[in-house]
Amino acid sequence: RQPTGFHPGADTNAAKGVAMLDGGGAHAGRGVVRVLISLCNVGHGAPSLLVLDTASRTITPLAISSGCGATGLCVLGEEIVVAYQRQEACVGMLDARTLRLRFEAPLAGARDVHSVTAWNGGLAVASTGTDEVLWYRYDGTAFTDRTVLWSGGTGEGDLLHVNAVAVHDGTLLCCAFGPRRSQSDLWSDARGGFVYDVVNRRVVLDDLGHPHTLISLGGELYLCESSRRLFRSIDRSIAALNGYTRGVAPLGGARLLVGTSVGRVTSRSTGRILNPADRGLDAGTCALHEVGLDGSVGETISLSGYGREIYDIVPLS
Repeated sequence: RQPTGFHPGADTNAAKGVAMLDGGGAHAGRGVVRVLISLCNVGHGAPSLLVLDTASRTITPLAISSGCGATGLCVLGEEIVVAYQRQEACVGMLDARTLRLRFEAPLAGARDVHSVTAWNGGLAVASTGTDEVLWYRYDGTAFTDRTVLWSGGTGEGDLLHVNAVAVHDGTLLCCAFGPRRSQSDLWSDARGGFVYDVVNRRVVLDDLGHPHTLISLGGELYLCESSRRLFRSIDRSIAALNGYTRGVAPLGGARLLVGTSVGRVTSRSTGRILNPADRGLDAGTCALHEVGLDGSVGETISLSGYGREIYDIVPLS
């Protein structure tokens, strides 16, 4: 079954059973000491990448210019891929050990990249501005051989808001807000958020409120249902948090870090928080929350001194 409002694209190179590289979305349950955090929609000159030491709670900004912010993060071999918020789709390649910028590389044919993950010996990309999931070959110096793995619309604009890609159970997944009527409409008008299996061409989960951040852990799939302030699994809500939930990283065992951003509300009685780009009053906090899979919420670490919106989190060790 296909979600209402999009059209399936070509199956090119989307083979079943492909090998998954480290950082492809599935994480072992080992302890994590440091995480890398991306901040989107930051002011000019403000940091868009932060390193958090989870033991000391020390936060260190990285002196890397990404434009007006950074979105998706992933590990690709010995490097970390950082999706930049720039007019032309571009990623920064960091040395995974030193976090120094090795080089920057364009992603030809992509637009407004929101998420990246290692897949099938290359890089899978959520090209939000074209409603597509793309794949690129990577030779250590450049991304080439652009392939459309899935197209949710016409490819001409952001009508579904495809915003995350991840590997789970040997297949590639994406998620999106669902259709809005036109690019001039606000995302508060979007209905029918969904998680979609790009390889097997099927809906995994639907009727979601602004889904983000797919993560595979211990054979289970988890995600953020941002407009409902939730961190959840496929079949249950796990924790409700104070903000627009987005960005998750495993800490080891049954603990995770879940990010919240400052969102917008138009009616406090509904409890619904809208995309930060929508109209309304500020609501929620920019923070990291330690969440257990049993629903417990531990320490909260504020990032309000660095920005308003967390996009992604990736473990470093």
